[in-house]
Amino acid sequence: MRFLSRRSRAAVVAALTAVVGLVLAGCGGSSSGGAAADSTIKWGTKQIQANWDPIVTGSTSATILLTPIYESLFTIDGERHVVPALASGYEYNATGDQITITLKPGLTFQDGSPVDAEAVKFNIERIKTQENSALKGSYNNVKTATVVDPLIVRLDLGQQDYQIPYLLAVRGGMLPSRTAAADPGRLNTAAPVGAGPFKVASLDPESKIVLEKWDGYWDAANIKVNRIEINFGIDASTLVAGLQSGVYNWAQLDPQQAGEAEEAGFDVLAGTDRQWSSSFLSLNVNKAPFTDPAVREAVRYAVNPDEFATKLGFGLASPAHQPFPEGHPAYVSGLDGEYSYDPAKARDILAKAGYADGAVTFDLNGIAGNFDQAAEVLQGQLKAVGITANITLLDQANWGKGYYGKQFAASLFGYVGRDSHVQALTEHYDAGGVLNLSSPYTSPQFQEALKVVRATPIDAPDYQAKLQAAAQAGYENGSTVSLYTTPSVVAKDKSISDPPAIDGYQSWKGVQITPTD
Repeated sequence: MRFLSRRSRAAVVAALTAVVGLVLAGCGGSSSGGAAADSTIKWGTKQIQANWDPIVTGSTSATILLTPIYESLFTIDGERHVVPALASGYEYNATGDQITITLKPGLTFQDGSPVDAEAVKFNIERIKTQENSALKGSYNNVKTATVVDPLIVRLDLGQQDYQIPYLLAVRGGMLPSRTAAADPGRLNTAAPVGAGPFKVASLDPESKIVLEKWDGYWDAANIKVNRIEINFGIDASTLVAGLQSGVYNWAQLDPQQAGEAEEAGFDVLAGTDRQWSSSFLSLNVNKAPFTDPAVREAVRYAVNPDEFATKLGFGLASPAHQPFPEGHPAYVSGLDGEYSYDPAKARDILAKAGYADGAVTFDLNGIAGNFDQAAEVLQGQLKAVGITANITLLDQANWGKGYYGKQFAASLFGYVGRDSHVQALTEHYDAGGVLNLSSPYTSPQFQEALKVVRATPIDAPDYQAKLQAAAQAGYENGSTVSLYTTPSVVAKDKSISDPPAIDGYQSWKGVQITPTD
């Protein structure tokens, strides 16, 4: 994997110019990209979108609905290289604790306000200070943002950190309009404004958002779809029928529906090269009974990932012993056998810690409709070792208040890939990490390993070994218990071309609809 920190800004801009030239040549130089007159994605999903501000949205799966609206400073290509987007390039200082970012000239947000250094500074400060920001933990190492000139912003870092361009790509770097974000509540619930390829035409917070292609997008020539209609909160059981009737031509499905959609003649995209989810049990070390490390250890041995994969994966899932699937750069093979399912050992740990059978009890939280079956499987596994889990499933809004507010003792949740490997680790294991239910707890072992990997250029020969050391320190000393990994399932009409395969990110570049007989 190449890393751009050692390239000059001039080299980055030259590479971008070449790519754009090729795209324009292939499109006959059309600024509109040749989008067909009736080129509409009709998208159905059971997902309910509560937040439209990317700094408030806590899950990457939710940001898939935001990528048409917002653009980032940088983005990720199919080989996971950082490439320019709103920014033309960046440059580190000699010690790696300061990065200077140069923006492309002449860009605006969809409301006409400028994409400039002030907008970048404003949003980074919002990330770090806004009460409901879900990205605070990810930006812990960014200390200040300084406007150097209208198109140049400098970030001063707490320590050497070569991961910042990845943090500023896709989810972590989605940039809302500074003008719109002056009213953050309205931006989040009613009027999202970004600099992405599609502009909001209408939004019904309860059911639907309509997006229309925005010709002011910097790469509009590569956007072939002219309209996206996202219908959310749809009963999952009706989605395949909706595809068959033509109500939808694109749908996010549950794993058990993949076979039905395929048999009905639709293309099914289901692979960890695109969108995947790793489900886990999140424990809070600040709340009983998980203040006792013996209870946490017993739970790890009581969990049987194979049962989750078999019962809930519908042939697509695999058991998980860590947050990352095999083949991911942060995957650690040694973790797969470290906490092997051993209910007898779990009982022995509890007995030696002085717990009688049934003495350990807690509320097991989760999102209703998403984790019902997982909660029942986990409840049975824990009951087998003498632990009582009382299932409490909530609607997404109330669950979010408890989880992100760190109020729960335990909850089920899922994780979708992050753009920065280090961001993935900090969100699980760092103070302020959005997935760290135990925040502000973080282990000294993880902090030391995190410091080492941040100081390592991503193209260094030992980068992956240091990344895996940090992943191992985080999991072993953290408070998440992995359960199973499954690819997210998208079914689409065959008239729609395949989107680029980018881990954890939905790109619409090059996607087009070709009428079929």
